[in-house]
Amino acid sequence: MLVPRAFCLRAVDAVPPSDLGVPFPFIIKAHNHEDVRWRPVATSAAGPGDPSYWSKAVRVANTAELRALWPTLRETGLETVVQEEVPGPESAIESYHVYIDDSGAVAGEFTGRKIRTLPTEFGFSTSLESSDAPDVAAVGREVLQALDFRGVAKLDFKRAPDGRLYLLEINPRFTLWNHLGALAGVNIPALVHADLTGRPRPAVARARPGVRWCRPWKDLAAARAMRVPFARWLPWMLTCEANSAWAWDDPMPLIRGKVQPWLRRRAPIRRMLRAVER
Repeated sequence: MLVPRAFCLRAVDAVPPSDLGVPFPFIIKAHNHEDVRWRPVATSAAGPGDPSYWSKAVRVANTAELRALWPTLRETGLETVVQEEVPGPESAIESYHVYIDDSGAVAGEFTGRKIRTLPTEFGFSTSLESSDAPDVAAVGREVLQALDFRGVAKLDFKRAPDGRLYLLEINPRFTLWNHLGALAGVNIPALVHADLTGRPRPAVARARPGVRWCRPWKDLAAARAMRVPFARWLPWMLTCEANSAWAWDDPMPLIRGKVQPWLRRRAPIRRMLRAVER
């Protein structure tokens, strides 16, 4: 396991440093990509104002590109991370998900990989898949053991073209992967809840690889950007075991959260049209 060279950077000076200590090309990413100040740096022209279209990072290929980006970075006032680029597509990003209990034992774990993101480079996940990657799990355990870590964590790795794993970041929190993990056989939130409430833990199986999650409308846009035919994408999406929009066995969150507000927003319009017709 390797770690790309990286350091924190705040653009304060009028011009960028002549040597950042990281060779081109490198990426620049915000500590919090949801900070609205990051939008001018990484908003895609394809979808302004939609968070799913903001890149989590920007690629800087040479000195000219850094100089062009610098004024925008400086105006944001954000502290960013400059990181050595690991070549390869977003689908080369693999992850290790785990809950380590108070005794230091692994209560539940699974691995996964990205399928598509929007934008297609440095974007937000639109489709994911559980995997069976022993090397990702082994390295993930090794890293967290060295940190004497306790709790929930997601470790992001990128597999370079030569097969080596590079650790990109550690996120000590629950993530959107938990739904997929539960369907694959490892329900990390349920394990944590059981420990916190003093109840017996649910049974944990070895995570089943190939379980898929998607965010349908965003993944459709990502698939289009990757030139995936709609006729091929639609049956793939409909057979995903999990998605962000609905659950066949629990439709009320979709109805109450999306359908009913949509109908309420249109009720005044319908009343106005009926009044005009009269």
